[in-house]
Amino acid sequence: MTRRDELRDNALDYFLANGLAELSLRPLAEQIGTSARLLIYHFESKEKLITVVMDEARSRVQQSVIKMMHATQGEASMESFWSWITDSDNIRYVRLLFEVQVLALQNPAVYAQFLSDTSSSWLEVLEHGLPESAERRTIATLCGAVIDGLVLEYMSTGDLDRTTAALKFFVRLLSQGNEKFKA
Repeated sequence: MTRRDELRDNALDYFLANGLAELSLRPLAEQIGTSARLLIYHFESKEKLITVVMDEARSRVQQSVIKMMHATQGEASMESFWSWITDSDNIRYVRLLFEVQVLALQNPAVYAQFLSDTSSSWLEVLEHGLPESAERRTIATLCGAVIDGLVLEYMSTGDLDRTTAALKFFVRLLSQGNEKFKA
């Protein structure tokens, strides 16, 4: 592992614990055992550091989801996806990805790439878990929007039982409306 990779991973741990909204290089550097000057040396700018770290976060999350899908032999359901998302080890990554999406909406000059990159890459992951059909992309888009809404509700309220019940209800509705979709 290179020093840059080590700094990226340490910065990711910092982002997971502290978020990005108030990110300043000096406190970050101090916390991860380096200097702001060395962070700039390795990443060129604060924005590029954020890009590298968030690309790593998204990659880890998506690899973990794909691994979960393979472990269920391609039969991963929205319910297993929901269980993965709401697991305490994973929700902190999901929270960080949502924070960057909101920051991108507020400050597109700095974070705009995260909107399109995140949406398109998650759509591909969701499509991968669905059976082939003419409506596959549409169903994946709908499933992603429902998951996003329920995750925001869960993170806002902490009510896992209610949000899980809502997800299960959605899966039943979707299954009734589309026989090709396996819940």
